[in-house]
Amino acid sequence: MAPRPGALALLVSTLGLGLAVGASGQPPDLSAGERVFRDNCAVCHGATGDGHGMAAPHFKTPPRDLTEGRFKFRSTASGQIPTDTDLARTIVQGIPSTGMVPQNHLSEAEVRAVIAFVKSLSPRFAAGAAPKVVAIASAPPATPEAVARGARVYVKGECAECHGKEARGDGPSAKDLSVKPSDLTRRPFKSGPTARDIVRTLLTGLDGTPMPSYHQVIEDDELWDLAYWLDARGGPPETTDDERAGWHVVRMHQRRSR
Repeated sequence: MAPRPGALALLVSTLGLGLAVGASGQPPDLSAGERVFRDNCAVCHGATGDGHGMAAPHFKTPPRDLTEGRFKFRSTASGQIPTDTDLARTIVQGIPSTGMVPQNHLSEAEVRAVIAFVKSLSPRFAAGAAPKVVAIASAPPATPEAVARGARVYVKGECAECHGKEARGDGPSAKDLSVKPSDLTRRPFKSGPTARDIVRTLLTGLDGTPMPSYHQVIEDDELWDLAYWLDARGGPPETTDDERAGWHVVRMHQRRSR
């Protein structure tokens, strides 16, 4: 199921105009979002969003507990809640290599509604300040020299401690971590396919994992160099067991809904 052309871009533009709260400026109708969630998300995430849906046992990595309000893939600073645009990107595009497959069949109104419902599941969205997007510096040229510099930044940032010298997730600290470091040579990356996506991850960190934010730790130009080096190390795309299970769950759920 390929994403509908322009679907995410159009949705992002509407969210950017503040339409997630409705054209009248009133709070969204959560009952509409709950219906979308029940029909498309609860099978994995559970009716209450606690991650214990009927299909959850099919996955090696359990579905996210949405009641915690913590999301790895964001454009906001470490520890902050995601923006509506971040949530839309995850819903529409999915998370590659996981059971969270694209939900690009949803209409723009359905995506806005389910975002509002997901946010209602965790008090973090109501209690927290409005999230601020971390600025990403303009991309410098992706030259061979930049890639070579990126290898040095990998050493400077002590990335090998967790990810290993060859970035395969087998660093000396890996065995002691409850969330194992990613093999950075495998593709696709969960956070997105581009060097900019890598830079965003380096800036925001991955909440709920040992992956920290390197915001104001590594210089902007060095972050791009590191992203280019990591991008150059990628192998051919692979399909994981969880992703296969995710599509299987979707097909079974669609058959039962007919």
